[in-house]
Amino acid sequence: MKFSIALVAVLALVAASQSRETGLRSFNGYQVFTVEVTTHGQLELLRSLYLGGDYDFWTTPRGLGFTDVMAAPQQVAAFTSIMDKAGIKFTVKVPDVETLVREERVANQKAGSERISWDRYPRFAEIETWLNGLSSQYATVSVIGRSYNGLAIHAVKFSTGGAPKKSVIIDANIHAREWIAGATATWIINELITNTAAYMNVLNEIDIHVIPMVNPDGYEFCHTGDRLWRKTRSVTSGSACLGCDPNRNFAFMFGGESTSPNPCSDIYHGSAAFSESETTAVRDYIVAQEAAGARFLAYLTFHCYGNVWLLPWGYTAGVYPPDYDQQLSLGRAAIAALQAVHNTRYQTGQGADLLYGVGGASDDWAKNHGIKYTTTVEMRGNSFVLPPAQIIPNAQEVWAAVQVYFQRVIETP
Repeated sequence: MKFSIALVAVLALVAASQSRETGLRSFNGYQVFTVEVTTHGQLELLRSLYLGGDYDFWTTPRGLGFTDVMAAPQQVAAFTSIMDKAGIKFTVKVPDVETLVREERVANQKAGSERISWDRYPRFAEIETWLNGLSSQYATVSVIGRSYNGLAIHAVKFSTGGAPKKSVIIDANIHAREWIAGATATWIINELITNTAAYMNVLNEIDIHVIPMVNPDGYEFCHTGDRLWRKTRSVTSGSACLGCDPNRNFAFMFGGESTSPNPCSDIYHGSAAFSESETTAVRDYIVAQEAAGARFLAYLTFHCYGNVWLLPWGYTAGVYPPDYDQQLSLGRAAIAALQAVHNTRYQTGQGADLLYGVGGASDDWAKNHGIKYTTTVEMRGNSFVLPPAQIIPNAQEVWAAVQVYFQRVIETP
């Protein structure tokens, strides 16, 4: 069963929320629906809405099953009507997104302090000040690049010195609104700084690299403008819409599934692979470290949400690297260690099989680049707005899983 593009066009929104916004965006009356597609015709309709860019899809249509979609107040009636006409069942997951955002903001303010802590989500300047003040003989902080608006992108390298070792790299907050990702990365840095002695057996064997904030421009704009902003904040020639989805901007399978050439889309892949200074910084850092002798054997990129541990390949369903059995055994061991901390349950498997195909993603680029073990961690929760009280529990369980990767790298010849 096919649906006309004209039907989709009825739902078009003005791209003001994607353009050069000023002021704090209100989500009064915005609703998040969980829709269930049971036929391929229904999936085709949902995919057309997704690729049209008029809705904020909190999860991506990934085949038959459930998808979360946010609708603006002026879209709700039309959206529910189209779901009804298509026979797509839906429930209201979040009746008022502004309430969700406000509750997070209040919790963040109540927990506020003068320095970075893990009972709240800090601003970028606080993160930067904290990073620049780190003091450890085993940690080196460097600026590896600049965002479009000139903010520093930092990496923290943990090493006992000597010749370069087998290495693991972690990055976070490629997507701006996924605050729990960056908070988890800074928690890990703090854990390695404050409890170094507990990890010397690991640090004697491997070097650990952490890039805690890949997209500082977008992260800051989430605080000052639009809490649910996803992309970078770069200017695209000929368009009033800002930004590119940096996790569609890497050079492997660029322009593939779940990407868009439309600059106003949340999944806009950019004008070319590595068009964004943020993605270039990640690539160049890895290449420079390798040129200096580092041997990266694992790459983990932190995202949210959904409780899934995604393995390569992620660019399309049903395609697996030759070492997929090793990837899967490692993923299963990681989520078992994670569950043992707070009994949070994850799934693991090939990324596109579990979720959806993604062209130009960082994890696939890293795997294609030659890094053996790669994963995208979609952290706990059922929305992008995770209360600050969950930062530490989430970090603790993810850290347990990450250490499984450390051990596998140590054991890899």
